[in-house]
Amino acid sequence: MKKLDPAEYQSVLRYIVPSACGEVYPRSIAEGLQHGDIYTEGDAVLLWHHDGFAFLYGTCGEDFLEEICQTFLGSTPERRFILFTDKPEIEQFFREKPGLLFGQRYHFTYPEGRPVPPEKLPEGYTIRSFDRDLFSSLQGRITPRFSWTDADAFLQNGMGYCIFCGEEPASWAFSAAVSAEELDIGVETAESYRHKGLATLAAEAMLRYCIRMGKRPVWSCDVHNPGSQRIAEKAGFVKASTYTTIRADR
Repeated sequence: MKKLDPAEYQSVLRYIVPSACGEVYPRSIAEGLQHGDIYTEGDAVLLWHHDGFAFLYGTCGEDFLEEICQTFLGSTPERRFILFTDKPEIEQFFREKPGLLFGQRYHFTYPEGRPVPPEKLPEGYTIRSFDRDLFSSLQGRITPRFSWTDADAFLQNGMGYCIFCGEEPASWAFSAAVSAEELDIGVETAESYRHKGLATLAAEAMLRYCIRMGKRPVWSCDVHNPGSQRIAEKAGFVKASTYTTIRADR
């Protein structure tokens, strides 16, 4: 298995084809918009995003899959490793290996031409786009720091909006992954501000941004995350597919 130099990344774009897993994360790496690692062996390609999501393309033989199992799933890599696949033969290969956990995720798309409601915040709330200070200071489980290496990369290639109550961050949405054509939206709401509809409003701000930029908005979440599913559907997304996730049991 060969680890590619970033100067070679665009050479794998021809392998990235539509799938149930979506294309935005692997394309964000191959297009040089977000950090990630790419490994190849013959016609087999593994793309590993900064946030830990990993994708397989091309002809993945058993030797290549075995090396992935040993190197990334059987050890402790420097960041998390969660393999996405919609191919039954790949899933079956890993199901025969011990010490792995299997899950499922939903992929959502936004219908072309669907209008986004105009911005209408509750009284006492304001919305701001992300800046360097907010990128660094925002606390939460899902923030831009989860998907981006640093503020420079995010501010150059990404986008995000945060809803404030006074000076306190209440809810935010941002580009968790971005390619030339698509943008995956990540959201979170501070615990004391949940169940107020703020996450939907933040997501709608990102939808308006996508429309202005000519990018297709997408959304993904674990099947056991009904909160994220509800926000996606309230914002107008439609469930498009389901796929498998594979990670180490540790």
